[in-house]
Amino acid sequence: MIPAHRGPLVRTVTSGILVAIAVIASMHALTLVVDPGPWLTAGTTGVVLVSTTSCVVRYLLLRTAVDRAATRRAAGQGPSADRAADRAAGGASFVATAAGFLVAVWFVLARYGGPGQRFEPFVGPDSVEQVLERFRQATELMSTQVAPVDPGPAISMVAVGGTLLVLLVVDSLAGARMPGFAGVPLLLLWTPPLTLVGEVQWQVFVISVTAMLLLLTVDPVGVTPGRHSESDSAAVRRAQRFRSGITALTSVAVAAASLGVATGMAALPALAGTWNQLISTPSNTVELSSELDMRQPLSARSSNTVLTYTMADGDPTGPLRVMTLTAFDGVQTNRNVPTGGLADFDSTTILAPPGEDAVGEGRRMDLRIGQLNGAELPLPLEPRSVDISGDWAYDAIRDEVRSGDGTEPGAPYSVQIVDRRLTPELLRAAPTSGDPRSAGYIEVPDTEHRDDIAAYAEEIAGDAPTRFDAAVALQNHLRSGEGFVYNPDADYRGSSDTVWDFLQNKEGYCTQYALSMMVMARSLDIPARIGVGWLPGRPDGNGSFRVTGQDSHAWPEIYFPSVGWVRFEPTPQVQTGPLPSYANPSAGSAPSSSPTPTRANEVPTRQPTQRPEQSDAGATADASSSNEVSDRTLPGWAWVVAVAVALGVLGGAAWLLLRRRTEAEVLDPERAWTRVLALLAEQEVRLGPSVTLRRAPAVIADEVRTRTGTPLPDDVAERLTALADAAEDERYARDSTPPTPAELEELMQTVTTDLTAVLTGKP
Repeated sequence: MIPAHRGPLVRTVTSGILVAIAVIASMHALTLVVDPGPWLTAGTTGVVLVSTTSCVVRYLLLRTAVDRAATRRAAGQGPSADRAADRAAGGASFVATAAGFLVAVWFVLARYGGPGQRFEPFVGPDSVEQVLERFRQATELMSTQVAPVDPGPAISMVAVGGTLLVLLVVDSLAGARMPGFAGVPLLLLWTPPLTLVGEVQWQVFVISVTAMLLLLTVDPVGVTPGRHSESDSAAVRRAQRFRSGITALTSVAVAAASLGVATGMAALPALAGTWNQLISTPSNTVELSSELDMRQPLSARSSNTVLTYTMADGDPTGPLRVMTLTAFDGVQTNRNVPTGGLADFDSTTILAPPGEDAVGEGRRMDLRIGQLNGAELPLPLEPRSVDISGDWAYDAIRDEVRSGDGTEPGAPYSVQIVDRRLTPELLRAAPTSGDPRSAGYIEVPDTEHRDDIAAYAEEIAGDAPTRFDAAVALQNHLRSGEGFVYNPDADYRGSSDTVWDFLQNKEGYCTQYALSMMVMARSLDIPARIGVGWLPGRPDGNGSFRVTGQDSHAWPEIYFPSVGWVRFEPTPQVQTGPLPSYANPSAGSAPSSSPTPTRANEVPTRQPTQRPEQSDAGATADASSSNEVSDRTLPGWAWVVAVAVALGVLGGAAWLLLRRRTEAEVLDPERAWTRVLALLAEQEVRLGPSVTLRRAPAVIADEVRTRTGTPLPDDVAERLTALADAAEDERYARDSTPPTPAELEELMQTVTTDLTAVLTGKP
């Protein structure tokens, strides 16, 4: 504990450092929803600048208050000096926070109010307009992009501005000597990753919590700044030291326990993954369901790491497909197209379905299996060669690599991706003949609305000049037209024709979008199937990308003769990110392997039971009840609510400080007697713990005679006895009539003034 009488410099600096450390650590939690970038440096600079300003202003004001209080005490005005010091402490906290707020506003305007991303120290109305415009852009981006979003100027400004706002609230609570509440506003920085991603980095937790616990040891609440504690008994001193030690040891224990848990989980293969994953799911493996049910809503999801990968060029790849599904009965999918047989391969074999040409340059991809349990190997959609150990074989018809042993946690493999260089022009020029021979790719379920669905598809894409244009028309209609809304809670369990009901209700998640586009494409005699796998994942901060169970996804694939199966994306951008470049003619003809950042959990995943021999059918039966989606976009309203809450907390703290400053203290006998004892303690006159109130005046008179060699004047002894009797009556008497506050004030002032004069020898 750093007691109040150590002076405002030590307490203010220590408190400011701990607050800055906690806020900077919590700011890094936002890297789960905003990609790391220069905004972290800007945020750290802003935190240091604002915290320094607040600390300097608070110290200067407290130093002035302490000096004035010392002067008044020397003049015998101890009680009034205490009240003045208390009011000054509250005012210093408010003024310091206000100064920090002005610096924070200036920093945001200077950093983000100029053209481009230049720092402009001289701000004006144009800077305010630019900041408001970027805030508007940020709300649009957060409502349309998926987390983690790109740290452009608008998003960076919101992240940095939100961090500084949280800093001001935490700093004001710490300065108001309410350290127990100072850590609460940090949750505003933890909320976006907890809500959208379901985790906060363990480093953030350890550093933030430790700093907030240590903040409790800085200052005993309720002690007047600049003076000794009003009780100097050995027991009180021991209790204060004990509290300080317990708090410090607790902070160390929290840090050590968190580090131990994280290290242990990283060391054990069965517990590999992020710090919170063991809590997020009761199982340590994830397996994609081999069936998709259009009727079920999404529910629980897995946060386990499916795999990690690195790219030689540093850019993420497109989706990783695990399997393809073909048959659809109107409710569920399954694998109806027979296998093409399994063929052995080596690291030089290009694996691709018949008719697919690999013409582009290769991209190397190194992968490592995480908590994934399945017979199929996750692979990019483009033709590729695979280097992996074990008994793996390739099915060219389904375009799957499978093994009887399945995947093993920690197993590495590498892939060389060969891009087909898909473009709108190439797909439009595809031949009109040469489709797969299997009729399974154009079968439409025989439901009561089969003809209605065919008419619906004909109206959207029946006049399209090419198969590609028809596919794009269907995709765009579902993705962004006619009021379709992504809704993970969509429930079609009472439906007799799920595709038709989805097209009418226009609410669903990826399963509804993908299967509906497949059925409509087949209604136009276009071969289509479903791809099931994982979206690209997100950076892990170490140069790799991490794919979790939350990234499961399904999409339709359309067949083009001489080109092969091509992915389209009808699920809205809010969950899947931008379209593949070839599927968006307006985007030009960029390579088809352009990254598709996303964080949606859209395909049912199943958690295996403790019985490994359980059949696929049994495992699939639980798929619909163990799924959940995370809407990992960054909605603008969430930031607005966070800002409103922060402003409310800041306003409430300011109100409490002002109220504390303006409230008049009601003096009672106990408080008056305590102040007399505090004055005596300053003059090295202390009463032992066994001295009662009734004996106290006599003991004080003896101490004065010993110190000065003269007896205590009779009038002073009488007033001291009257004050002690009033305190004794208040403590123990059943019925008592204490002096009025005015009488107590006069009595206490007289006693303290006379005692000071007697003990110091100054009249």
